[in-house]
Amino acid sequence: MTSASNQDIPRTVAASQGWRWVVEGFRLYRKNALLLSAAFGVLFGVVMALNLVPGIGGTLSELASPFLVAGFMAAFRALDNGQDLELPHFLAGVKRPFMSGPALPLMAMGAVQLLGTLAIGQVMHSMGFDPEAIMVAAQNPKATPVELQALMNQSLPAVFTGLLLFTPLIMATWYAPALILFGGARLGTALGVSLKAVAKNWAAMMVNGLVLGLMLVFAALVPMLLGLLVAMPILFGSLYASYQAIFAVWADEAEASQAADKLA
Repeated sequence: MTSASNQDIPRTVAASQGWRWVVEGFRLYRKNALLLSAAFGVLFGVVMALNLVPGIGGTLSELASPFLVAGFMAAFRALDNGQDLELPHFLAGVKRPFMSGPALPLMAMGAVQLLGTLAIGQVMHSMGFDPEAIMVAAQNPKATPVELQALMNQSLPAVFTGLLLFTPLIMATWYAPALILFGGARLGTALGVSLKAVAKNWAAMMVNGLVLGLMLVFAALVPMLLGLLVAMPILFGSLYASYQAIFAVWADEAEASQAADKLA
């Protein structure tokens, strides 16, 4: 895999890169498809199981989700470097000392996601968005189309507001796990740099999101959601590829720059 020679980090790349990231994610996935799919099934199952813990399940699963992303970033970096993929790669976020390693900032990132989601949910609820009421009305055979339309019209402003508020939260946390794991960034720095990177590359992100969205839709059509065991690792591979394109500084580029300086 290669990256642009421009050393301005985070880089700005062409919109077409969004498609290439998916292709690169699929290429890396093929190197050890079985282990990547199995690891996703197990780790995602663990996160979902945490969600079932009474009272604190949602909090635990939200705190654990950045570790899932970090584990796959480490796994794809190992594959990209030609290493044999092993299970410890998926535990990259927790296998170092807690206080000096990435575990603490990754957990803090999960807390940011949780608090942000709760705050946005509260704003939407205060604007009249009630998903339970919508579900009850949709399942009620006596509900008329006019009543359902009125309920949807009442919810639309809250939904649009929620999307508007969720966008910067997603942008800030998109690359944060990789920046923490690979770059040793502090949480505030990781969130800010991730937000800047996504904003600078909005066109490539749009293309990438459209392709991945279509892939996930088709994957969800596979019985028992087994398609997600393939689609989600490819998504993580695409995330890794985009991180490399936007943030990575390659050793061969540095060597080439030094050689050019000597010749000059």
